Amino acid sequence: MDTKVTKEQVENIQLDHGILFKNYGLPTQELVAPLRGGTTFTVERTYRSIEFDGARGKTKGLTTLDDENATLTVKTLNSSLETFADKLPGAKITRDEETKKITKIEASKMGILPDDAYIENVTVFAQKISGEFVKITISNAMDENGIEFAAVQKAEGEIELAYSAHHTYDENEKVPLYTIENIKEISYDAPEDDENQEEEV
Repeated sequence: MDTKVTKEQVENIQLDHGILFKNYGLPTQELVAPLRGGTTFTVERTYRSIEFDGARGKTKGLTTLDDENATLTVKTLNSSLETFADKLPGAKITRDEETKKITKIEASKMGILPDDAYIENVTVFAQKISGEFVKITISNAMDENGIEFAAVQKAEGEIELAYSAHHTYDENEKVPLYTIENIKEISYDAPEDDENQEEEV
């Protein structure tokens, strides 16, 4: 059997680990690092086949997509309070007035979590042989898995981050649950916040 492989197929082979950002392309862009064990993107879908009398089985045109969820999962060695805050969305956060860095995290009251408990986007880049990257973005991300943190002798503490995308009930907010695309390069620098820029005279 002759199994021909094209140059394009070879160039699309994915290499090495992924590079993960929170709020990529926004003024609050942040590289999530260091990671261990790579990154995993998962989409779970529930399909339903509409049944009718006389059907011989699954029928073309009568399959519905009932629900869809997307998750980006990684393990980080970064035991910063920012990482703990990601694992405990909605917790009471205290920040330094000057640096804005988190100085304390406290348990919060129960109830609906505020909008700022969600991360606008979490994005992973995976390089291919061609030099381009597969860019995968999930929107309105939150880790809902709680936290398990162990300090072990002669080992590094790993924290698993499982960011789940969330749908919105506002039909006017046209943000896709996830996007998958090809890009040529990664921008490591966060864009400037236009509101903080001085107007040119």
